[in-house]
Amino acid sequence: MSNNTKAAQMLLDGRRIKWTLEQREQQDQRRVGVDWLRCTLPLDAIVKSERSQLPQDLTYLSCLDKRTRDLVRDARNADADLDYSSAHKVAAAGARIVCDTLGRFEVGAVEDRGMDYYTARAAISFAGETVGYVLAGGKSAQQAGTVHINLFGSAMVNVGANALARLKALIDDAKGWITRVDLCLDLWSGYGVQEVRTAYLDGEFDVRGKRPKQQEHGSWTSGHSRTFEVGSRETGKVFRGYEKGDQLFGHEAKDPWVRFEVEVRNNQRVISTDVLVRPADFFAGAYPFCARILEEITEEAAREVIPTRAKVADKTAEAAVTRVSRWVRDVAMPSVRAVFEHGGDLLADLISHEQHRTPRRLAGFEQTRIREAFEKVAAAFAPAVTLSTTGA
Repeated sequence: MSNNTKAAQMLLDGRRIKWTLEQREQQDQRRVGVDWLRCTLPLDAIVKSERSQLPQDLTYLSCLDKRTRDLVRDARNADADLDYSSAHKVAAAGARIVCDTLGRFEVGAVEDRGMDYYTARAAISFAGETVGYVLAGGKSAQQAGTVHINLFGSAMVNVGANALARLKALIDDAKGWITRVDLCLDLWSGYGVQEVRTAYLDGEFDVRGKRPKQQEHGSWTSGHSRTFEVGSRETGKVFRGYEKGDQLFGHEAKDPWVRFEVEVRNNQRVISTDVLVRPADFFAGAYPFCARILEEITEEAAREVIPTRAKVADKTAEAAVTRVSRWVRDVAMPSVRAVFEHGGDLLADLISHEQHRTPRRLAGFEQTRIREAFEKVAAAFAPAVTLSTTGA
């Protein structure tokens, strides 16, 4: 394929995607969309829904990979002819359910090889293009007992609000869970990625007084094809602002289309399925910058924060309390000691009058978590040996 042919194809694809997104905005009357989705369902949910297409006695044992099947069979002295080869059938059944739920897709090729440690996959197809997979089977009983759905951005661009509501119902009814969701806001003109950098420096991405790390990609010196990224996948939340027009049309086209995107993963967070029907609320809750942009374009949204898991929240609170305690010890302690020793009731009066004020680092934490964190930090700060003041 010549360079001219590639450029023409890129331009055609870009125009098709942009037109589809604009149509979806008009139909759904909302600006924030879901750009990528990964979720997991229990195997039982697929078996129950596709009972006529799958063996009646199908269990996770049927979906284990060959090596683990052989180990289980040998350990149980099972018949050597016992069939443990149903992972690809489960993947195909899951793909049929997804296609029926979304209404616009077809089941593509079913393969006895998988991805993400699953052993089989069935493609989700739209207009002859693979836009996602349903995965089944695994090396462990835990994974073999689940079915995973991975819908790319090329799938979600063709999924409207009604289909997302049906998909939410599918996940909820199956007692499944979302493992990744990307929320996107497309701004056709009037905004630039350099504004994200300015907002970052102004503290509009700070979390509890702490500034997350950031990265810049693309040709910032030349002023095109730029991405400004905030956060990290290790924390389960990443923001990207990038020049989508440059990505799809080439920077020579000078298309002003900018996309602001929030990627959330469940490695440290609990993702509510409500994100599928109220994406703007969760987009606004990701960072103050996101909420401000929605206000500027008059998109109504009630800020909804995707919480961290309890263990992560406890560790985060402990880190915040540690920093506050160190600041008091290293900076404010001489003043606090002087007021405590010589100020009479002044310290108690100050605490009473200023009790409505909270250190920025501790804002957003539940009082019980702050109290527990202070107990841990106090124990860590206490000297190993306490000197007696009585001479004993």
